[in-house]
Amino acid sequence: MADTDFSDASAPLDTVLTVVSPENIAFQFRLAGPAMRAVALAIDAVVIACLAIGAILTVGTFRPLGDAAMGPLLVAAFFVWWGYGAACEVFANGRTAGKSALGLRVVSQTGLSINPAQAILRNLVRAVDVAPPFFPGVASMALTSRLQRLGDLAAGTIVIVERPRRLPKAPRVEAGAIDVVPPDFKPDPRVLEALAAYVSRRPDLPLGRRLELSRLAAERLCRVWGVPVPRDPDALVCGLYERAIASDGEDAS
Repeated sequence: MADTDFSDASAPLDTVLTVVSPENIAFQFRLAGPAMRAVALAIDAVVIACLAIGAILTVGTFRPLGDAAMGPLLVAAFFVWWGYGAACEVFANGRTAGKSALGLRVVSQTGLSINPAQAILRNLVRAVDVAPPFFPGVASMALTSRLQRLGDLAAGTIVIVERPRRLPKAPRVEAGAIDVVPPDFKPDPRVLEALAAYVSRRPDLPLGRRLELSRLAAERLCRVWGVPVPRDPDALVCGLYERAIASDGEDAS
């Protein structure tokens, strides 16, 4: 992964991070500052409190069991406190209820989605981040260029402000243009962003430049799939983009 370019030290707390991929494509992420993250944490704390109350009331129905009910109660409290954030970030693509409300998401430092190990680690370290009276997590965010608390530093993650995606309309392509694409292939968000960038600029590009750029993408993809590059790489890239946004819309529905 190429080096990451950061804004200078005089940039505002909510700043922009530029990540350059191995394909020399730059992706920009707006980093979430302490204020937004504090509000998201407050919302999550309310959710956790509601879940904890629900667990207590549920276990309370087994009052005839006496002290034996304390075991399940402690297990439930432990999972709610430590497991809520990790579970949400694993199954909701880096979002908790608080982060979703504020439009925030946790991603890895490379811009990719976080994995379960990263989600678990950053949430375990939260106990240190919010430890009074010094609240080390706040100090860490103020001192790091990527606004990372200690849990983020340990897990290699950052928190970003998601921008609504405005995907360009897919151009028409001939039937069979994506026959070489594996049926189960689904581009990750960064690849989809690169495809969208090409499709949006495509009408302004001369035919020669269009074929040159699309062939670069087609060669990399076909090498991964183990298939020959088709005669019309532009149709392949446009067809792949069309299928990607179609499946993206189905997933959202």
